[in-house]
Formats: sequence, C-alpha cells, structure tokens
Amino acid sequence: MNGLSFNQHWIKWLNVSFLLASMVLGCVVANLALHHIRPFHAIEGIEWPFMILFFVLAGASLQFETLFQIGFIGSAYIIFRIIGRLLGGWTGGAITHAKPLMRRWMGIALMPQAGVALGMALVTIEHRPDLSEIILPVVIASTVLFELIGPVLTRIGLMHVGEVRSDL
Repeated sequence: MNGLSFNQHWIKWLNVSFLLASMVLGCVVANLALHHIRPFHAIEGIEWPFMILFFVLAGASLQFETLFQIGFIGSAYIIFRIIGRLLGGWTGGAITHAKPLMRRWMGIALMPQAGVALGMALVTIEHRPDLSEIILPVVIASTVLFELIGPVLTRIGLMHVGEVRSDL
C-alpha cells in the first residue's frame, strides 16, 4: 500500500483530512469505547514532548515582518474568534439549558482553546501553499495571544460561575 498503514490508506482513499480523522477517532473512542480511559492515560505521559515540538515548529515558521503586513486580517480574525467563542459558549449553554450565569461566562472560559486552529492552518497551507504567508502568521500570533491571556480569562469565567475560589 505504498508505505501507508491500513488506516492511512483509507484516509487517503477517502480524501479526508488526517487532522479531522484523528479528531473523529478520539471522539468515537471517548464516547463509545468501554475502556476509553486506559488509552488516554497511556498517552498522558508522552504527550507533552509532541505538543512542545508541534508548537515550536509552528512558531519557527512565524515571520514577524509578514505579521505587520496583515494587521487588518489578523485583527479581524482575533475579533471574530472572540465573538465566535462568546456566541458559541452562550449558544451551547442555551441548548443544554445551563444557568444564565454559566451561559454568560462559558465563552470566556473557552478562549485558550487554540491548538486545533493551528493544526487546521497547517492542513490548509498544505493544500494552499500560496496562502501560507497570510494564514500562518495570523493563526500563530493569535494562538500565542490566546494561550497567554486565555488561562486568565478561563479563571475569571470559572470564578464568576462559582467553580473556582477567588481567594487562591
């Protein structure tokens, strides 16, 4: 099969994204497998080196001079991402009949979730290398921004809904 594993062969044959296929597989295992805790615990000890390598390689491709050239696009991306998180948190809370206080603060607690955006950007530039000078700087810079301010915003949101003590 040209050096591809059985699963890789099917992913290529079906012409689906490796990133999305991995996310679907994780979702299926987490929700349907009887012993889903075991595989996730097995990788906990080795996930950090891979995550560090992923973000280091992504950061190494960031060129500051292109970041300054795409200021409007980057600003729009960040603004719409914030709006999307806030609306998504509120909508998810409304659908699940969460308390109004939880609906109000859930979007803020979702701010640091940026790794998938970076993965999707890398997949996108694989298919459209001509857009790499626009997509990568915007997504990498926003990922850094959201990973820096996101945990603080998550804590604020969790404190407001009473899930975390504010005196810590």
